[in-house]
Amino acid sequence: MSNKHNTVVLGFDALDFRYLDRFESSLPNFESLRAEGVEAPLESTFPPWTGSAWPSMYTGTDPSHHGTYGFFHHTDGYPDDDVLVTRDHVREPAVWNYLTAIEEPVIVLNVPVTHPAEPVEGVLVPGYLAHEEDAGYPEGVRDELSDAIGEQYRIYSEAETSEDCDDERGSSLDLIRMRGKAAEYLLTEYDWRVAIVQVQKTDTVFHSFDDRETFRRAYERADDVLGRVREVAGDANLVVCSDHGMGRVDGYTVYINEILRNAGFVETTTDSSGPSLMTEKATLTGKASDDETAGSATAGRSVTGQVVSAATTTLGRVGVTPGDAYALATRLGVGDLLSSVLPYEAVSAASEGVDWANSMAYCRSVELGVRVNLAGREPAGVVTPEEYEQVRADLIRTLSELRTPDGDPVFEWVRRREEVYDGPYAEYACDVLFMPANMNHVLSTNLIGQEFVPIDDHDHERDGVFVAAGPSFEGSELDADRLSLTDVAPIAMAAAGLDVPARMTGEVPEGLLSESVARADYGEVPFGSDDAPGDDASDGSVEERLSDLGYI
Repeated sequence: MSNKHNTVVLGFDALDFRYLDRFESSLPNFESLRAEGVEAPLESTFPPWTGSAWPSMYTGTDPSHHGTYGFFHHTDGYPDDDVLVTRDHVREPAVWNYLTAIEEPVIVLNVPVTHPAEPVEGVLVPGYLAHEEDAGYPEGVRDELSDAIGEQYRIYSEAETSEDCDDERGSSLDLIRMRGKAAEYLLTEYDWRVAIVQVQKTDTVFHSFDDRETFRRAYERADDVLGRVREVAGDANLVVCSDHGMGRVDGYTVYINEILRNAGFVETTTDSSGPSLMTEKATLTGKASDDETAGSATAGRSVTGQVVSAATTTLGRVGVTPGDAYALATRLGVGDLLSSVLPYEAVSAASEGVDWANSMAYCRSVELGVRVNLAGREPAGVVTPEEYEQVRADLIRTLSELRTPDGDPVFEWVRRREEVYDGPYAEYACDVLFMPANMNHVLSTNLIGQEFVPIDDHDHERDGVFVAAGPSFEGSELDADRLSLTDVAPIAMAAAGLDVPARMTGEVPEGLLSESVARADYGEVPFGSDDAPGDDASDGSVEERLSDLGYI
């Protein structure tokens, strides 16, 4: 290919056209980019979670090809043994690996699931899901960044786990500002052919707050980051993308394991555990106490949560479940207040949990699917291979027939995994998959004594944002209603005048770029750290999972 234009991919987690339109008057940089370039809805991968979507963006492949379905990696055991997903669990080369293989310089800043940092021809600073203290590449680059921007460079905000809303809000907005300063420094001081920069807090504020002013301020900070990047990038191509969208959800919290229990699939126990949202968040940010790090039963639980948990335990002695408390609170008009603490803390401390080993099938987390406890695959599987297809058929019928209290279907579709995925790691997905109707319900794996609880919150939407401008997009006539998130990596490489790797399943849509697009086999491209697992799709381990540090 003849062009040699540098290209920046600027990713904003959960960026949504509806909010870009709503706050248009105070987003001059976004408005300028949209006016100059080409835009389209960007369909996320399934499931549309940060932990699986960003690897899909940077590898140009869907989860069944890169093997990561969510925020946790499954070992050979049950959910009790899950670990947070890392770059070593993503089994495809990323854009930066291809560039490194051909000795083209690259900058990677704050992209989720990029730890441990792997050697690149340039700079890589890890992002979301890394530990706050995780190093970048080359060694010392994080200290260099801190010196350059005049403050400690952080992955997470200072008040990431704070219970003070004002502190958390201010700290989140400040982190967006810091990300812009760091991007400006790296793009100015280092060589790069392709740069990938990510901002996470445009997602987090929607999970943590519920006021228009906070959302507007977050988008304004994002607009400032865009302005900084455009200025230092000069005449480079600029691609703005998001891993999914964000919108109001006013359907129900669907307690999927409660439904499976009532249908005879789930058995319960008083001794069930697994990684929790709060303990993992405290550990990653470096704010876990010794008890929390050791996995104490009260790890990550706030004082408020402990009080509510104690209250629900007392109620349980007289036959009142957390679900009953929800229903009563809703009738009394204080459901929002109660739900602000119950889902994260009190409900997770409820006396009953899923007995993974003795259940026929269960939802390990909010991963939009159900796992069958299959003999010969799971350590103590109770469903024989001969029963497997019948159990899946029963699950599909049960979930397809499921209705909300209003009488509406809960799921848009319910399918076997092979109807959704076709990659070499499809078998690591749940056995039965489903899509909530209009993405207007959220799922919980807790057992609270009720199947549905009304919700009014914000959560992920399937369509994110794609906006691109620059020399390679001049005269663009996009002949597509929407793009796929897996298209971003091939578009970035092609816009930079590089051949699109044959391993990428994403496409460069016809008419998007001003020059022709070629594909090439890059051969065996090294990726991951020295401790990365082998690329073996039949080793019996499983990958996918859960909600992240911010959603339930």
